[in-house]
Amino acid sequence: MRNAKAITMLLAMGLAFSGPLVAHAKKGGGGGESQKGGLPALEDRVEADEALITTLQGQNNWAVIDGTTVPGTPTVARSNPSGVTVTLVSTGVYEVTFTKDVSACVYTATIGSAAHAAPTQGQISVSGDEDTDNVDDVFVHTFDVGGTVPTDNSFHLYVSCP
Repeated sequence: MRNAKAITMLLAMGLAFSGPLVAHAKKGGGGGESQKGGLPALEDRVEADEALITTLQGQNNWAVIDGTTVPGTPTVARSNPSGVTVTLVSTGVYEVTFTKDVSACVYTATIGSAAHAAPTQGQISVSGDEDTDNVDDVFVHTFDVGGTVPTDNSFHLYVSCP
């Protein structure tokens, strides 16, 4: 019985070592397969991946707006991409202008300090360009805690585009 098991094991090992990988190595292939097309194909793939990364980065638009440091004069504390601007339309109403068309995007915003300070309180709403004059605009409305009185406030805005 032991001999039968030993013979079976030897046969199994023999079959395993005669498979395609070992057969390829025996032909002088170096023990494995290289990428189809070699280095030029690899370079093309890297370029395609870099283009995809650039495209996906273009979908990640955001701005942190300081709406309270200088009353009536909001500023962009930081943003992606650079070049984002903000205008105070009326108390608690901000027009945030990006450097590209964001009309087909999704918008979300939250009340928050621009300086990483203690959280501020209030309510917020966000929409696309309300006066339809600029596809690069997003409008943000900030309110008091009760949500009834427009109030200037700082906020974080995220815009995700397809």
